[in-house]
Amino acid sequence: MDTNKHGVKPVSEYFNFETIAVKYADKTAFRDGKEKITYRELAKRARIKALEAHWSCPYIVLKARQEADFIEQFLAVHYAHRVPIVVNDFMLQRLQEVLKHLKGKWQFVDEEKEPVMQEEPNDLLFLGLTSGTTGTPKVYCRNWSSWRSGFDICDTCFELQKCENIATPSPFATSLGLHTLMLSLYLGKTICLVKDQKCLVQNEKAVVFAVPSFLEQKSTLINWKNVVKLVLCGGSLQQHLLKKLCVQAPETDIFEIYGTSETSLISWHKLNRGKAADCVGKPFPKVELIPSKNSLITVKSPYLFSGYLGSNSKKTVVTSDVGEVKDGKIFIYSRQSEVIDHGGNKIFPSEIEEQLTRFASAAVAFGVPDKVYGERVVALVVCKTAHAEFERKVGRCLERFKCPQEYIYVSQIPVEPNQKISRLRLVKRYERGDFDDIR
Repeated sequence: MDTNKHGVKPVSEYFNFETIAVKYADKTAFRDGKEKITYRELAKRARIKALEAHWSCPYIVLKARQEADFIEQFLAVHYAHRVPIVVNDFMLQRLQEVLKHLKGKWQFVDEEKEPVMQEEPNDLLFLGLTSGTTGTPKVYCRNWSSWRSGFDICDTCFELQKCENIATPSPFATSLGLHTLMLSLYLGKTICLVKDQKCLVQNEKAVVFAVPSFLEQKSTLINWKNVVKLVLCGGSLQQHLLKKLCVQAPETDIFEIYGTSETSLISWHKLNRGKAADCVGKPFPKVELIPSKNSLITVKSPYLFSGYLGSNSKKTVVTSDVGEVKDGKIFIYSRQSEVIDHGGNKIFPSEIEEQLTRFASAAVAFGVPDKVYGERVVALVVCKTAHAEFERKVGRCLERFKCPQEYIYVSQIPVEPNQKISRLRLVKRYERGDFDDIR
């Protein structure tokens, strides 16, 4: 049977950790500051957990944690020929609602239930939940072959063979966090578990996968001498942050990935020589961009998800991102739901933020309802400059209708549990009066 360059047989559509464990047997699978566990030992622990479990349902709910126990549980579910549903604390509150299509077919990892009729085996790697920023979270289905195909591409594009350790501060309940974990296991790397973000990459050379908003606030905590490569994904990467990273980590190769939970990989580029405004790089191999009348990025590729729970998989995915392809590169201007309509003028938040961050250490712009203009522009700003002086500088750089009608100065930009900034949540917080005391 043919094998790929990692020596792992690629023909099965089903995730089989045993094959991976045999290939990388005595290599270190993960370290957490207390212990190092080999692939052989990890497989053994997962098999024991599977044997000791009392699972009767085909779907098992796991609370994601940056701990060895979570990895062992995730693998144990597969050893038991079941499908993990990966959640965080926030998602736990909505499970009955979002899993209505699986009524009677799921249970918690430590729960005992009466036996139920088993379903036919499927190729799902896991079920995950979207953040629910715009309402009820959606359950998305991810199969093994779609991620496995992308792992080989990541290995090539980011030259991951040059480093044995991989780390991420992103929670394993997020698509980026779990993708990084599974990428590390598939490639036979060592995943460095990060419980305390202050301990991210302290003593070992590593590749780090992170969202820009995390580094916006935490970049000074990282020992950049040990970061061989930095791969950024999930959220807008602003020019001021990239410049700061290039100064802090002059020897680190910096890359950006554009993708979503549903699409996985769409595009990428290396950023050490800078980044064109709004550009997210060239498409990954085998990614096809489909023309769209509404300017939403539409993708066809082998890396797509298997659809939302209760719906069929699709051959193409329409993202919520407004953008275009120019000279073979993708440019993203805004999320469709975040475009600000001020007096009939359509404004992309990134246009405003690019100018705000010329004079501020961090900023985010969003639109709030306005009886006269439809929406008015509000900016949250982290800035040490005198406020009046800052606003004068911004006013000289932006067209009048793009200038924020209201500035709110904060010590840091609020982020969600997935470490990303949600403008829609900021709008809700604004309307609720959360910022009234500092306005």
